[in-house]
Formats: sequence, structure tokens, C-alpha cells
Amino acid sequence: MTTARLDSAPDLREHLLTRVLPFWADHGIDQESGGYITHLARDGSVTDARHKHLVTQTRMVYSFAAGVALGGPPEWANLARQGLDFLLRWFRDVEHDGWFWSVSRRGSPHETAKRTYGHAFATYALAEYARLLGDSRALASAIHTWSVILDRFWDPERGGVIEACDRGWEPTDRGHTMGTHLHTLEALLALSEATNSEVYWPHVRAVADLIARRMVEAQHRCGLERFLPDWEEDVASNRGLVNYGHNLEAAWLLLRVDEVENVATYRHTAKGFLDYVLRYGIDTTYGGVFSHGPLGAQASVRQKIWWVQTEALPAFLLAYLVFREARYWDAFRNVVGFCLRCLHDPEYGEWYHSTEEDGTPRETAKGSAWKAAYHVTQACWYVHRYLSRTAAKP
Repeated sequence: MTTARLDSAPDLREHLLTRVLPFWADHGIDQESGGYITHLARDGSVTDARHKHLVTQTRMVYSFAAGVALGGPPEWANLARQGLDFLLRWFRDVEHDGWFWSVSRRGSPHETAKRTYGHAFATYALAEYARLLGDSRALASAIHTWSVILDRFWDPERGGVIEACDRGWEPTDRGHTMGTHLHTLEALLALSEATNSEVYWPHVRAVADLIARRMVEAQHRCGLERFLPDWEEDVASNRGLVNYGHNLEAAWLLLRVDEVENVATYRHTAKGFLDYVLRYGIDTTYGGVFSHGPLGAQASVRQKIWWVQTEALPAFLLAYLVFREARYWDAFRNVVGFCLRCLHDPEYGEWYHSTEEDGTPRETAKGSAWKAAYHVTQACWYVHRYLSRTAAKP
């Protein structure tokens, strides 16, 4: 068994507090209407301020709350709070319940569809905000949002969550995706921690079981993306491509559940996902993890996207702590080095959206309807958390 020098790895806490969140504090706060402006160019200039999206608004609430908890400036709590205020005032559908997918800059409903993915992020951000900053209204809203997911999106016959409903809760997509289930599981873990309650664990196990039993391609032991309502693989949508980022994220979440549940199936599945990425998705020449690749073959989409790297960091680090295999430690060091060397913008701060295979910046935007501070914040939080485990240090 190899023992790595954990204290030799970069602890990303200071990086988050000095190079990532200050970018958003300077450029992402909507001083006029509240909430956050997330469509930002490399230098922080606004590229689009017409709409606000549930996913990025909730992600920013979480990010500033986490920043405060990690020792950031106390005023970041106000930046998180004003985002929460905007979220609770404008994104909730007071007529039909649930959360709108997007609103105008000032808060009028724009896309009124109800998507499970967005509700999962609302649950996650509200639960984390409540846990980190102590806010009873946020916790109550998180608990209620999970009840909405369970009532409106959970499939009682086949298990798991469907993808979407219209505003009045008529299902519009009864299919299933790995991505939505990953964030549902993430939300449940956050809600369980925020409430210090085991009441959510039956559904934690239910979602983890679906990932481990329904979403695995048996021959190659990797995760698949899309499924029909009856849980048969949606072959046409998957197009034979494997999403390395979701395989890493699924492995990480299964290992987190296993830390509590001690289920061999979760460890076995997580190991399969991680080893698949090590075999086909990691770049041993330039560093980092590629985006996608055909089943059982080397990566074909070879750009390096920011969020894929952030999923790799806690996944490989926790895998090393669980399995004590040097290849997971080496993979973590590979990816963290690539991120700090190529994805981080030394001039303006934050991370680029993506790079070319060799690490040359490809898309330099810092924010969009999907990109905010959440992915980097979460990765830095858990890297700091895992490196701080005194029992694991040599």
C-alpha cells in the first residue's frame, strides 16, 4: 500500500478565497435588481443581463456561503443573503408551487417549466446556505422543495426522478438522466447534513442504487447518460459516447454514500467509473481530463472543460483516501496541476470555460447560464476538507 504525502498537495482554500470568489464579488452582483449577473466575459464585463437562471442563481448563493464558511470576508454573507432574497422572492411559483427555470433580470417569470435539475439545485443551495450560515427560512424552503420533488418528479412505479413538467405539473419528459440523478443525490446529502436527520437516507440509498444498478454499462463498467421512462438505455441520445465528468461525479457521490452505508456495490461501481476514466479519459501528456469518448475507446472530444476537472479533483482524492492506490493520488495531482496551470486565469482570476487539448485557452468566458462559481467552489471546499483529515496524513 502506497502512502502519499497529503501535505504536499496544494490546498485550494486560499485559491478559492483570493483568485475565484473575489472575481464574482467584483463583477457578478446585480446592484440594481438583486441576485447575480452570470454572463461574464474573461475580464468580468457583462455579456448578457437579460435573464437569470435558477441553476446559476442557486449556485452563487451556495458559493458565497461556502466562501464565508472557509474564512472569506464577512461581507460575502451579505452577497449570499441578497441572492437568497432574490431567489425566494422571484423564482418561486406562488400559484402552482415549485421554481421557475428562469426569470427576467428584475424577476418576472421567463421560462416557467419545472425541471428536476433546477429543483435539485434549489434544494442543495438552500440546505447548504442554512447549514453554513444558519437560516431557518432557507432550511424550511429546502425541506419543502424536496417534498415537491418527491411529489411531482419522483416515479413511484419505476423509481428515480423524471426530467421535467410544465408549469402546472403535467409531465413533459418522463425520461431519466444520470446528471439529474447525481444532483438529486447531492441535494439529499446536503439536506441530510443540514437537518442532521436520517429521514432522507432511504431516498439517498434509492438514488445510489439506481446509479449502481441501472446506469452502468456492464462490459466496460462505465456510466451511461440517458434512459427511457422504463429505464432502458436511450441509445439514440447516448450516441455511444461516455461523459467522463459524470462518471467522476457519480464515483465521488457513491463513495460519499458508502462512507456512511458501507455498501460494497457502491465502492465497486465507483471504482469501475474511476478506472474507466483513468484508462480512456485522462491526459497523461498535458494533464487534465478530456470531455467525451466512444464506449471502450480513447477520448474523441479532447477539449478540457472546467467542470469536468472540478469533478475529478474530489473524486480522485477521496478514491485515494478510500482505496489507498497510488494511481488515484497521481490522477489527482495530474488534474490539480493542470487546473492551476492552464484553466486558472492569472490575469483576471477565476477559471476559463475550457482549453484545447494542450491547455491553450479555448473558451475564455467566466460565466454563462450554466457556469458560475459553484463547481470550482465545491471542488476547493472538498479538497480542503479531505486534505484536512488528520487521520489520513502520514
